[in-house]
Amino acid sequence: MSKNQKRWTKEEDRFLIQHYGAMTLQKMGEHLHRSKESVNKRLTRLNLRASDTALRKKWTLEQDAFLQENIDIMNNREMAHSLGRSPSSIATRIKVLGLTRKTAMRRWTLQEDEYLLRYYGVKPLSHISAKLQRSVQALESRLNRLEVYGAKAHVGHITACELAACLEVDVHTIYKWIHKENLPYKMIIAKTRTFMGIDIQSFWKWAEQNKSCLNFFKIPKNTLVPEPAWMNEQRKLDYVKRPKYEHKKWTAEEDARLWRMFYQEKRNQREIGQLLGRSRNSVQRRLERLRKKKLVS
Repeated sequence: MSKNQKRWTKEEDRFLIQHYGAMTLQKMGEHLHRSKESVNKRLTRLNLRASDTALRKKWTLEQDAFLQENIDIMNNREMAHSLGRSPSSIATRIKVLGLTRKTAMRRWTLQEDEYLLRYYGVKPLSHISAKLQRSVQALESRLNRLEVYGAKAHVGHITACELAACLEVDVHTIYKWIHKENLPYKMIIAKTRTFMGIDIQSFWKWAEQNKSCLNFFKIPKNTLVPEPAWMNEQRKLDYVKRPKYEHKKWTAEEDARLWRMFYQEKRNQREIGQLLGRSRNSVQRRLERLRKKKLVS
């Protein structure tokens, strides 16, 4: 080592060990303010080059078949994303296999991006694929490049279960509002399932017109933001006017007590409601739900 050469520190060595294989030599050198050649030599001294064969994943027959099937409908970056490899690795393998594209790859247009972003989460990917004449894998790769991760996050809605948790009510209460009280919702189509999505601002507009459905005092502050200005006054009103246990979630302990008091102690629904701090209607609905659960199980 020459007198002017900067010594390697333990922190730099740890950085090399951590990022070798994930970053290029050039990038690691830029981060450490060292040359590519210096980084290469240090990796050799740390015996990291010996693990190169482990880093280079062998190509399988299935992966080669994937390249042959998709070379004319996906670009290198899209195939790399699907196979968990780098675009340069895809390009090299294409040369090794002697594959050629029949036509130049079609670039994504602004209109295609707009269509994809508009209908992602609203229509199935198979429908968008047919409309744009691109594979589902190409759509998923394009969404990734556009930094769109997940249909629910993209549409900006929350699920019925998430809304129930925020309001501290049973999820069946949300379903009842949707089907009987016209709470606005949108069907969100994710990759593996479909669910009801509820826009927060639309929910607050609905809540303002249906104040009798909720006990606003029970809703924790700023659980659903942005929270409308009228909420503070409504909380004060509901604190005075609403029953203490209204819309409160049923616990497993309450379910057990309810079942025992009704079927073993032969108490009526009104009496049980007084003992549990619930309304007679609430007790009746809960009994019906428990009976359905026991029938299914």
